[in-house]
Amino acid sequence: MENLKLPAKLENLKKMFDYIREAASRQGFTEEQTNKIQLASEEALVNVINYAYTPNTGDVEIQCDNKENSIEITIMDEGIPFDPLSIPDPDILVPIEERKVGGLGIFMIKEIMDDVKYKRVDDKNILTLIKYNSCHPKETHCDAKKSKPEEGTCTCRWPIEYMKKETFKKGDWLFKKGDDADRMFYIAAGSVNLIEIKKIIHKCEVIGEMGIFSPNKQRTASALCEEDLVTYTMGKDEVIKFFGKDPTSAIDLIQLSVKRFMENLQKETAARERIQSELRIAQEIQMSMIPNVFPERKEFELFAFIEPAKEVGGDFYDFFFVDEKRLCFVIGDVSGKGVPAALFMTITRTLIKNEAKRGVGTDEILSRVNNIICPDNSTCQFVTVFCVIMDIETGELQFCNAGHNPPLLCDKDGCLTCTKVDPDCERKGCFDYIKVPGGFVVGVMENTKLEQKQMKLNSGDMIFLYTDGVTEAMNQKQEQFSEAKLSKSLTKLKDQNIRDIISQLRNEIKMFANGAQQSDDITMLAVRYLG
Repeated sequence: MENLKLPAKLENLKKMFDYIREAASRQGFTEEQTNKIQLASEEALVNVINYAYTPNTGDVEIQCDNKENSIEITIMDEGIPFDPLSIPDPDILVPIEERKVGGLGIFMIKEIMDDVKYKRVDDKNILTLIKYNSCHPKETHCDAKKSKPEEGTCTCRWPIEYMKKETFKKGDWLFKKGDDADRMFYIAAGSVNLIEIKKIIHKCEVIGEMGIFSPNKQRTASALCEEDLVTYTMGKDEVIKFFGKDPTSAIDLIQLSVKRFMENLQKETAARERIQSELRIAQEIQMSMIPNVFPERKEFELFAFIEPAKEVGGDFYDFFFVDEKRLCFVIGDVSGKGVPAALFMTITRTLIKNEAKRGVGTDEILSRVNNIICPDNSTCQFVTVFCVIMDIETGELQFCNAGHNPPLLCDKDGCLTCTKVDPDCERKGCFDYIKVPGGFVVGVMENTKLEQKQMKLNSGDMIFLYTDGVTEAMNQKQEQFSEAKLSKSLTKLKDQNIRDIISQLRNEIKMFANGAQQSDDITMLAVRYLG
């Protein structure tokens, strides 16, 4: 039995994941299964790192035991006693603020793993995660010869009907390093040599997919035709349309893009440069996809702001008209970081808009998006989303929450803490949190039940949406900005226009951080109804 012992710190997570993934790989698990095992382990490890030794420090020990038909991952710490299995499964329709901390995480662990055990022995918390494998690691149940595709056939799926056919001769340059990256290429026949990284791209593969997402739109390598070439091409607009038409293949493209991106970086840059380059591209992808021109209407005011952190690229917001009188606005936060999170964000945002345009309710929008993403989400990414549709003539709102932070409402004439409008209420016009069903995150489990709610805005009322990078912003003392401080700060700014509210709130968060490094994206969206 192997074991790994490290200080319980976030910077050691990668070493822990590498250790677990290596053991899972030896057991014979597929890449998709390994990703799920890592996700379950991450939930448990982050919980230990954040809470087991507070305010002291300590170690976390991991043991991976490869059985004949299973892997057992045991996570041990000498922190405060905590039995995660004692926490009941959460009711996902209960508002977030009423849930017990940690319940959703252990619920996800139990859903992913086949068995979860806990015990306290010799002042140690011992949590064991078990995953069964139907294949023995030393056996192969697939006949490689039979599974190999026939000569001249392609097993991949690409929307040829949406793509432009182009042909090239042997010796032609498909593109050169530094050229404009205006389209991606699906190789239908022939092969291409990527000169700088010495890699051959064969039939049924895709190249050029990364460049079209970057605002710089420049090729990072030169492509020379090794033989006569038949390709089908897609520009950026066609790729976005493709995301909505065929999410399964779109997720395949994400996985291909991330894999090739990492291959290129390993050949071209040092470790530190790899990380910086990936994060830069993730932020460029993110910012190029998010609207930054805000509507000027007599019925409402709307403004939003996003500031990516150096290590994360998965927040998003969006707004658009469903029809002439209904405005949809949405905010979300994707798990993970870097290029995968930014691309996953792009797919989610596109699918939400596509489903909203069908005219269905907000609960149906998020349910459909969830069921589209789940079947092919082998990377086990997920996204929290809050979706609102507002009737700009009446101020009526319908909204649905998928695991996101509850928004705040400023009732100009009253407050949410009163059972009725009270002329003498000292909190009149304050920002209070809306009690909303918590819902379950998008992308993890199919057919998740979500609940839609309604409310009505009066003239002058304002709704404020945000991601957890706002309330969890930390200062040098590891103190969080907090939900209470957010409500208080917004109330002080309530009489400003919405641009100034968001701008001044961002400055207040910076002052609170007092130089501490930003650890998560900060995203805010405000809508004031004018009637």
